[in-house]
Amino acid sequence: MKTIAVDEETWNKLRILREKLKAKSYDEVIQLLIEAWKNAEVDRALSSLQIPDDIAEDLISLIDSSKRKGTGRS
Repeated sequence: MKTIAVDEETWNKLRILREKLKAKSYDEVIQLLIEAWKNAEVDRALSSLQIPDDIAEDLISLIDSSKRKGTGRS
Protein backbone atom coordinates (compact mmCIF):
# COMPACT_ATOMS: atom_id res chain seq x y z
CA MET A 1 0.00 0.00 0.00
CA LYS A 2 1.32 3.43 -0.96
CA THR A 3 0.32 6.78 0.44
CA ILE A 4 -0.07 10.00 -1.53
CA ALA A 5 -0.42 13.56 -0.28
CA VAL A 6 -3.17 15.83 -1.59
CA ASP A 7 -4.25 19.29 -0.55
CA GLU A 8 -7.51 19.92 1.28
CA GLU A 9 -9.40 20.97 -1.84
CA THR A 10 -8.44 17.79 -3.70
CA TRP A 11 -9.31 15.68 -0.66
CA ASN A 12 -12.78 17.22 -0.49
CA LYS A 13 -13.34 16.65 -4.22
CA LEU A 14 -12.26 13.01 -3.88
CA ARG A 15 -14.56 12.55 -0.89
CA ILE A 16 -17.54 14.00 -2.78
CA LEU A 17 -16.71 11.91 -5.85
CA ARG A 18 -16.47 8.77 -3.71
CA GLU A 19 -19.96 9.43 -2.33
CA LYS A 20 -21.42 10.15 -5.79
CA LEU A 21 -19.83 7.04 -7.29
CA LYS A 22 -20.79 4.95 -4.26
CA ALA A 23 -17.20 3.71 -4.29
CA LYS A 24 -16.01 1.55 -1.42
CA SER A 25 -12.58 3.16 -1.24
CA TYR A 26 -10.52 6.06 -2.51
CA ASP A 27 -8.46 3.50 -4.40
CA GLU A 28 -11.61 2.60 -6.34
CA VAL A 29 -12.24 6.29 -7.07
CA ILE A 30 -8.71 6.70 -8.39
CA GLN A 31 -9.03 3.55 -10.52
CA LEU A 32 -12.27 4.90 -12.03
CA LEU A 33 -10.60 8.24 -12.75
CA ILE A 34 -7.69 6.48 -14.46
CA GLU A 35 -10.11 4.40 -16.56
CA ALA A 36 -12.04 7.54 -17.54
CA TRP A 37 -8.77 9.22 -18.54
CA LYS A 38 -7.77 6.20 -20.66
CA ASN A 39 -11.16 6.23 -22.40
CA ALA A 40 -10.82 9.95 -23.11
CA GLU A 41 -7.37 9.33 -24.62
CA VAL A 42 -8.76 6.57 -26.85
CA ASP A 43 -11.65 8.80 -27.94
CA ARG A 44 -9.19 11.61 -28.73
CA ALA A 45 -7.00 9.25 -30.77
CA LEU A 46 -9.98 7.82 -32.67
CA SER A 47 -11.32 11.26 -33.50
CA SER A 48 -8.04 12.08 -35.24
CA LEU A 49 -8.45 8.97 -37.40
CA GLN A 50 -11.79 10.00 -38.83
CA ILE A 51 -12.01 10.29 -42.58
CA PRO A 52 -14.10 12.79 -44.53
CA ASP A 53 -17.68 11.75 -45.33
CA ASP A 54 -17.16 11.75 -49.11
CA ILE A 55 -14.23 9.33 -48.83
CA ALA A 56 -16.17 7.12 -46.40
CA GLU A 57 -19.11 7.02 -48.80
CA ASP A 58 -16.77 6.04 -51.67
CA LEU A 59 -15.31 3.23 -49.57
CA ILE A 60 -18.78 1.98 -48.60
CA SER A 61 -19.85 2.02 -52.26
CA LEU A 62 -16.71 0.13 -53.25
CA ILE A 63 -17.30 -2.51 -50.57
CA ASP A 64 -20.97 -2.87 -51.52
CA SER A 65 -20.05 -3.16 -55.19
CA SER A 66 -17.48 -5.87 -54.54
CA LYS A 67 -19.98 -7.82 -52.41
CA ARG A 68 -22.54 -7.72 -55.22
CA LYS A 69 -19.93 -9.00 -57.66
CA GLY A 70 -18.97 -11.78 -55.28
CA THR A 71 -15.41 -10.58 -54.85
CA GLY A 72 -15.87 -9.28 -51.34
CA ARG A 73 -14.18 -10.98 -48.44
CA SER A 74 -16.11 -11.97 -45.35
